[in-house]
Amino acid sequence: MRELLCLGISHKTAPVSLRERVALLTRDAEALCAELVELPEVDEAVAISTCNRTEVYLAAETGPAEAALLTALTARGGDSEELRAAAFRLTGRDAARHLFQVTAGLDSMIVGEAEIQGQVKRSFEQAQATGTTGPLTGDLFGSAIRAGRRVRSETGIGAGHSSVSSVAVALAADEVGELPGRKVVIVGAGETAELTASALAGRGVSTIVVTNRHTHRARVIASRFGGTVSALHDLPEHLLDADIVVSSTASPHT
Repeated sequence: MRELLCLGISHKTAPVSLRERVALLTRDAEALCAELVELPEVDEAVAISTCNRTEVYLAAETGPAEAALLTALTARGGDSEELRAAAFRLTGRDAARHLFQVTAGLDSMIVGEAEIQGQVKRSFEQAQATGTTGPLTGDLFGSAIRAGRRVRSETGIGAGHSSVSSVAVALAADEVGELPGRKVVIVGAGETAELTASALAGRGVSTIVVTNRHTHRARVIASRFGGTVSALHDLPEHLLDADIVVSSTASPHT
């Protein structure tokens, strides 16, 4: 019988070392989903991979599909016993309910953070572009994304504007004291880096250096928050006099 299957790990079930090994860059997620739908027991596949979770949603024969998915993830992350011990398995309504909770920010490390909605939407759009979605995942993800928007607009869950970025900036303030006048270096220029720059500017930081492999995106963030752009090879020089360094990149290596 074909039904919805969700298999994954998150900050609630797995240490960061395992989450790092099983994390999927965009091309990895696309390749995994394409590999899975080639199997006779899998009709549709969508993979969500963020800092704190890797989850794969399938329309499939759940038994054979689960075994195939665990094998595929083990090939990417190693140590099948560790992965099996940390992985959660949900089917049918339980899997759908979980996706709704994830998209609403209820399952996040920072409850109510808004970034996850965009991450779920992009994951689904990537699967659509790869051709691995279908009627079940289409209805499921469309409904989850709409529900996530309603949660944010009709409840107070986002009133505190909490995010991992804002919490990191608050922690930095606890460590170094008042932030105005401090020099902050941000490594990376993605969504999390932009949220960090916004939180820093909101706390009065005027010296922000943004460094990234691609300077165009860094320039967008720096211009928005009054910072400057630096080439990545100049990072050691900036580290000498930085009060705070925030690293937030999608790089798979140090």
